[in-house]
Amino acid sequence: MAILAVYPHAKTLQVAVWDGTLYETSAFPLPTSGDTLTDEHLLPWLASLEIAKEDLKCIISGHRNLEFASWLGHELDTPVQVIDASTQEDCSPLALVLGTPLLERKCAADAFIFRFLVCQEAKRWRLDVNEEQFIVAHLDEEHQFAALRGTAVLDSLTSFDEGPFGLRQSGGLPFDAVLDLCMAASSQEEVLDILHDKGGLYGYLGLDNLEDLWTCRAEQASLIREALVYQIGKEVGALATVLQGQVHSIILSGDLTKYKPFIEALTERVGFIAPISVYPGSQALAALRAGA
Repeated sequence: MAILAVYPHAKTLQVAVWDGTLYETSAFPLPTSGDTLTDEHLLPWLASLEIAKEDLKCIISGHRNLEFASWLGHELDTPVQVIDASTQEDCSPLALVLGTPLLERKCAADAFIFRFLVCQEAKRWRLDVNEEQFIVAHLDEEHQFAALRGTAVLDSLTSFDEGPFGLRQSGGLPFDAVLDLCMAASSQEEVLDILHDKGGLYGYLGLDNLEDLWTCRAEQASLIREALVYQIGKEVGALATVLQGQVHSIILSGDLTKYKPFIEALTERVGFIAPISVYPGSQALAALRAGA
């Protein structure tokens, strides 16, 4: 029997499958048609590994991707297992208070990635994880941040809400400017498309992937690169106040951390807060496997 982990991220589906003898990963584009995904990509990939859908014991997913995983479970007639609950259950009540009781702060990010990384960090340095505090920044096409006491997420945010801009997400924006955009747009869908799919590095530089950020020679390229580091650094600094400055380490992961110039620039900004540990590349599939 095999276990399938799924992590839809931006416009890509990251997948991993394992049983007693193998562990394989891959990635597929997320099309609008689900049949294209399962019939043209996922099932042929599993077949190449000599795994039929009847061999799947379960599908592993994080909380934020439950809707997608449930749909895929229906397509493959396979039960779905969620490895952790929403981070809102952990978040400090202080982190959930906004400027108006009419709105709710969700404090929602992929907690399983944060927890996996702090456990890896504790193992690396032979720490009692429950005795330490960490800041985690998973910097990918979408950025995710958290302040943790042990494995408890005290506060978190992403580039889909309050965080720095991502590959296509606009991140946190001035309130009045967003209202003006809403008034000028024809629909809510148009506004969300502008903010979540046409902003960030794509909006400024026309980039479709993170790799091109370091070779881009557009007029604003240097400014936008520095602004990205600047915004990420500000968020790390803000999370340090959540932990009252008592931070064992700042843990960086995600595809953005594969690039030495980025790590060097960010270290210059936040290295005074705490030592920096880098786990290059997306850690989502490894975290799902560990959680399973």
